[in-house]
Amino acid sequence: MKFFNDIKNHTGKRRIYDIIFFAFISSFIAAVENMFPRPIPYFRIGFSFIVILMVIDVFSFKEFILLILIKNVSVALVFAYIFTPPFYLGLCGGISSIIVMKLMSYFKNVFSIFGISLAGSLVSNLSQAFLSKYLFSLPDISFLIVPVFILSLITGSIVGIITMVLCSDKSVIRDN
Repeated sequence: MKFFNDIKNHTGKRRIYDIIFFAFISSFIAAVENMFPRPIPYFRIGFSFIVILMVIDVFSFKEFILLILIKNVSVALVFAYIFTPPFYLGLCGGISSIIVMKLMSYFKNVFSIFGISLAGSLVSNLSQAFLSKYLFSLPDISFLIVPVFILSLITGSIVGIITMVLCSDKSVIRDN
């Protein structure tokens, strides 16, 4: 899409504005998602990662870390849970998934957006499960692995399919 290709050429302050813009779009989506009740505590589908996947080729690794920090801090401030376990779980999941997704994006001939979404979801949820072992002093988290894997497949698929539809040539969002 031409819009995203144009962003690649931005430098200086304009580049920072782009990062902030996409961080706040992602934050808004995460905030809306946080307003709905969750059947499983701390569990979200992760619709905000649609924005991340759409710009995976636009920003560098450092810029993505900044984007995730802005997103997580802004949502935590709005919902008043900054520096609480959900904040640390979200930050851990976001950063770990960005690492994997950005590395996989370098191999576009091997991994599709759908595959990158699945891997990001799995890594995010597994890293949060392992961190929760220490935050909540759980003696054993092996009971979490299978449900987390299944939920990751479902949520990663949903996010991946939506991203693929939005980025396809036949989508409603097109450059003129």
